Amino acid sequence: MKRLTTLLTICMIYISISAQEQVSIGSYKKFDSKVLGGEVTYLVHLPDGYENSSISYPVVYMLNGQSISNFANAASTLDNLSSERIPEMILIGISNTGVAASYHSCPDDSGHVKRGDNFYRFLKDDLLPEITRNYRTNNFKILFGQSNSGLFVLYNFLTQTDLFSAYVLASPMFGWCPQFYMDKTKAFLSQNVSLNKQLFVSYGDLDYVEVLRYINDFKDILKQSPESFKWKVELIENTGHVPSVTLNNALLYFFSGCTMDAERKKLSIPEIKSHFEKLSVDYGFSIIPRAGVLFDMAIDLKNEKEFDKAIEMFKYLISLYPGSEIYHYVLGITYKQKGDIEMAKESFNESLKIKPDFIQAKKALDEIK
Repeated sequence: MKRLTTLLTICMIYISISAQEQVSIGSYKKFDSKVLGGEVTYLVHLPDGYENSSISYPVVYMLNGQSISNFANAASTLDNLSSERIPEMILIGISNTGVAASYHSCPDDSGHVKRGDNFYRFLKDDLLPEITRNYRTNNFKILFGQSNSGLFVLYNFLTQTDLFSAYVLASPMFGWCPQFYMDKTKAFLSQNVSLNKQLFVSYGDLDYVEVLRYINDFKDILKQSPESFKWKVELIENTGHVPSVTLNNALLYFFSGCTMDAERKKLSIPEIKSHFEKLSVDYGFSIIPRAGVLFDMAIDLKNEKEFDKAIEMFKYLISLYPGSEIYHYVLGITYKQKGDIEMAKESFNESLKIKPDFIQAKKALDEIK
């Protein structure tokens, strides 16, 4: 939240940080896969506040989750973006080791993609039901793969399109079977004229030749896509194989309408509500503006002495994110600056209902008395 310093100044909150021996980015889970015939491990990273909420979340399914650095990068990406730009999400990192290492997605001599088809069945029949049983998820699912696993993600998109809502490919290795994927993509797009999916592909200018040699041909084929299909192929400059910013850029692309940019910040509250209600219909789950953004907007209005508008924005914020003593406290400060002492008292008391030992709210009430 960009106004963290301002918030701390207003509230004069003393923050105590307990020393921790370890920093956790997720939890390892294991289960037996009937399709793959053995034990599979995955990592799970939950949104902040998951345990205290009752909402259902979209999920990013990331292949090659056994790479801790890649999983940590993906987890931090979700945490950073969800503070202001995208909905909160669950991250599942699939460990592609042991029986789960078999997802090669080029055809064999018989023309069949046996490993890719089998790994799809594992996702559909084993992993997704496992996650649905154990976590609160909604129907919006993203599949994210890199390099060889990126090729599997593309295969999944072209052959089993209904399983996921959006697909992310970092440096897909077209070079292993380029003609297969060029032909299959052409045929797929011509047969799906009402394709309501999203695809994001990234690669580096210093990427492997197996990627660079075919990426422009693939991009040219995508240009023949139906209008309903949202896609982007992005070159990341001064970057090699599997750009680290891929998931970041993909999520900003998929959820571009969620960002409260300069123009959207000019909207009235009814217009903001209408905008996010439409987004919720489009994505199939409830999407609301992020708390930090609304708080910043309210503070701006307060500092500009637009007290009525600031109060309205604080009330909208509290209606979406109840349970914060700070929001009620700063609303009380705004009422006080406006000269409405009774409403200021009410707001400070609401703050104390949430956190009875909140010193600054007590002090504010004493000053009024």
